[in-house]
Amino acid sequence: SIPLGSQIITVPVNSSLSWHVNKLREVGKEAYNVSYAWKMVQDTSFILCVVVIHPEIPVKQLKNLNTVPSSKLLYHQLDLLGQPNACLHFKQLATLESPTVMLSAGSFSSPYEHLSQPETKRMVEHYTAYLSDNTRLIANPGLKFSVRNEVMATSHVTDEWMSQMEMSSLESYIVRRYIATPNGVLRIYPGSLMDKAFDPTRRQWYLHAVANPGLITFTGPYLDVGGAGYVVTISHTVHSSSAQMSSGHSVAVMGIDFTLRYFYKVLLDLLPVCNQDGGKKIRCFIMEDRGYLVAHPTLIDPKGHAPVEQQHVTHKEPLVANDILNHPNFVKKNLCNSFSDRTVQRFYKFNTSLVGDLTNLVHGSHCSRYRLTRIPGTNAFVGIINETCDSFAFCACSVVDRLCLNCHRMEQNDCECPCECPLEVNECTGNLTNAESRNPSCEVHQEPMTFTAIDPSLQDALPQCINTECNQRTESGDCFGVLDCEWCMVDSDGKTHLDKSYCAPQKECFGGIVGAKSPYVDDLGAIGDEVITLNMIKSAPVGPVAGGIMGCIMVLVLAVYAYRHQIHRRSHQHMSPLAAQEMSVRMSNLENDRDERDDDSHEDRGIISNTRFIAAVIERHAHSPERRRRYWGRSGTESDHGYSTMSPQEDSENPPCNNDPLSAGVDVGNHDEELELDTPPQTAALLSHKFHHYRLHHPSLHHSHHLQAAVTVHTVDAEC
Repeated sequence: SIPLGSQIITVPVNSSLSWHVNKLREVGKEAYNVSYAWKMVQDTSFILCVVVIHPEIPVKQLKNLNTVPSSKLLYHQLDLLGQPNACLHFKQLATLESPTVMLSAGSFSSPYEHLSQPETKRMVEHYTAYLSDNTRLIANPGLKFSVRNEVMATSHVTDEWMSQMEMSSLESYIVRRYIATPNGVLRIYPGSLMDKAFDPTRRQWYLHAVANPGLITFTGPYLDVGGAGYVVTISHTVHSSSAQMSSGHSVAVMGIDFTLRYFYKVLLDLLPVCNQDGGKKIRCFIMEDRGYLVAHPTLIDPKGHAPVEQQHVTHKEPLVANDILNHPNFVKKNLCNSFSDRTVQRFYKFNTSLVGDLTNLVHGSHCSRYRLTRIPGTNAFVGIINETCDSFAFCACSVVDRLCLNCHRMEQNDCECPCECPLEVNECTGNLTNAESRNPSCEVHQEPMTFTAIDPSLQDALPQCINTECNQRTESGDCFGVLDCEWCMVDSDGKTHLDKSYCAPQKECFGGIVGAKSPYVDDLGAIGDEVITLNMIKSAPVGPVAGGIMGCIMVLVLAVYAYRHQIHRRSHQHMSPLAAQEMSVRMSNLENDRDERDDDSHEDRGIISNTRFIAAVIERHAHSPERRRRYWGRSGTESDHGYSTMSPQEDSENPPCNNDPLSAGVDVGNHDEELELDTPPQTAALLSHKFHHYRLHHPSLHHSHHLQAAVTVHTVDAEC
């Protein structure tokens, strides 16, 4: 039978489940009953799940608006509409004439049908006509009922955005403005072409704003998919005039993308002490309510390989983090279960209701003094640190992955970076352990954004929408944080400071390093047009040159291989039958100084060549019986995996076939030298035609010409 099941769980109002964050926050309610029912779809690998919330929460909808929109409606598909005044906003096809409207899949009654078919010019014209119609005579093209009202309501922000574009002093630092509604309507300026699968209600800036109603919410930094580099988003919820500021009554979320360096510029302007010594002893930073840094000296330091995403205060400021964790009711370390990758996530949550300043709690921490305070009306904190001497603090942060140092315990006062542990799931029943089943579920992972590529010929022909004239900015203050501008300070080696810093476009020195590779893989890098042009790249005979070089390398490799193979074959022409049978011989170590007598070494080589025996390095002194026994082992079935544990008693209990396999010698030439070899039975048998039976060795026979060679063979005869 097809597996099916159902379950009812109680979800608290402050649950972290993001899919119902808009609904489960009604004032006066503490918890809701959520009913789940699921069933496997026959002949597929899918499971259908239905979720019902009790009691059902009424969602407020915008009333019907009969007013005419304040501006002409422009859909985001500029490539289909043939916008005459189109331009490029970094890498995106855009226009400055008006904001554009995008309808995500959530705006349609059949979202999957919308995603599965391409949008055509006729469909776009139908959308535009329906949304602009005030007579209610044009048929609905499949949109939800409230979408038209949301489009008309958001149109009234257009005039404000256009005027701010011309008058605001912050325009040189703002990448874009936008507003999104719960049904997936997005209005953005400069008007830009967006990916069809983009859903604004699933982005972090939207979810964080809804989770912090009435607060200006910081999100980022992250790499802008549109080509603006690293950006930080500030967002805020929009409420109806009669509604209370709670998560369940947000009618829209507004957001602005700023360049990352802008926020550090604000710190330096408001707190000049932050740059008093170049950020070495006195440092300032901004962090959001999860502890991730929005502004910090290391985020803008070229030598720190910055900027980077997801840098936590526990990683960059462990001294401060260790002390902050001791403050009661300020920070809490939380757990949640992430079922998509089967991990238990550990993360921090800072109290945004902080009143006053936070300073050192642990007495005696004189090397690092700090002061932390909340930025009013936001989910962020600003801190200042004064380090007067070198001191260290430990925070467990993995440099390889996100694995926690100790997954068996979690203490609130233990300093560790946000990390993860494996989620133990019973493969047979699918149940969790008792401890992990009490953890709430994590928020939905951030979905990666995709960039909508445009025609390359169109990209080459269109100008940039905003020209900040980076090359004409001669001062660091005029260049730092400006759109598409970088203050170039470090040479291409990433270490040497330039004699004279200058301002240049981002593609020429990303992150402040001349010639640094851009994180956008489709860029050519930071090489100026005056150095190399696209035509030079196209005309360069890369293929033939590369093919010729590879051919020469292959010929050289084959010649070396043939030469070495021929030498190897010649060296094996004088080998004994031992080599023919592929016997393995272990070389012993030379324990005495070889430089005592050079003549002895010549005699050693003579012995080896006369006996035609390829063996170990010859030693001048005899070993004790215990020393010799360690070269012998029993059969492979009694192997101890590379560690010898054989005792002298075991050696005597299993004697080899010969009476004394170690007693084999030969007199070579006219010398009176005696050769004692640690020879296995097989070796003695193969060399019996060259070796005479050697009388029992007596210690008194040792002299300076006495030679001994220790060898071993890994196979043992089963029968005598």
